[in-house]
Amino acid sequence: MYSTTTLAKNSKFTGKIVGTHQQLDQAARKVLARHLPRGRYFPNIKEIRHFSGALGPDGLKRKSPDNDDPSHMFDGENGELVQQILDHHYNLVQALKKQNEVRAAFEAAWLAHKVTDALTPAHHFPLSEAKEELMSNKEFIKIFGEPIKGIMHGRNMIETARNNWLYWGAGGYFSKHVAYEYGVVIIAAALPLRKIIPEIGKAEFCYVDAKRTLFDAIARIKPLEIYNNFRKDGWTTDLALETKNLVLPEIVRAIALIWYSAVEEAYGLNCESSTMSAKNSAKLQKDVEDARKK
Repeated sequence: MYSTTTLAKNSKFTGKIVGTHQQLDQAARKVLARHLPRGRYFPNIKEIRHFSGALGPDGLKRKSPDNDDPSHMFDGENGELVQQILDHHYNLVQALKKQNEVRAAFEAAWLAHKVTDALTPAHHFPLSEAKEELMSNKEFIKIFGEPIKGIMHGRNMIETARNNWLYWGAGGYFSKHVAYEYGVVIIAAALPLRKIIPEIGKAEFCYVDAKRTLFDAIARIKPLEIYNNFRKDGWTTDLALETKNLVLPEIVRAIALIWYSAVEEAYGLNCESSTMSAKNSAKLQKDVEDARKK
């Protein structure tokens, strides 16, 4: 996915020109607003968008070389991207507890960005591994002494040309990745927010577990093999409809619920009132489980 305004360093438009990440964040913030208890602070969309674009994770992609560039690719339950999500979730909880509004906005924005990355079908393809395989010579190509990020360096000129064509050329690994994500940009840009806001029952906003929510969403998206189908056939009507009707709403659902899980933890919220009967408590718990099985 793209958040725009990452090419212009220190741009005054950072966070103001809306990309796909900002659209998803806005939709999720609207969902959260319906369930956020009165008097409990959570960053508004303007505060969250401030840490998008050049001030968000995509802004790091401008740096060279690749050293210390956090992963944007989903690499399994115990991978780097999942750990980043859990770290941002923890930091968001702490910022809300301490009423640190700037830090809370930063963590909410970066957390949402990473959740979106984890649920984007193109990020389920091992792009980093493909890049490593093509980069026969692990040293970066240097021009005027500066390492150039993203150039596949072979052991000789012929191998370098071949490796770069396989990565950057027509039908190459990265070219396909970009083509898929720009297709999502076009689909998302044409949709009003209400079209990507899912129906979420009140019961789903009880006892939310961030990691479970993330993997439930992945389990609903990954088996469709959307990106594998795209690599074979390109954009089709079926893929566009799956993106519109499943992928985008699923991402909004996950962001909203994971944000809410931080709110629950930070403010010690409890779905059960002190006067709730045992019968009603059991019914609520059953409703929660039923909602998560859908």
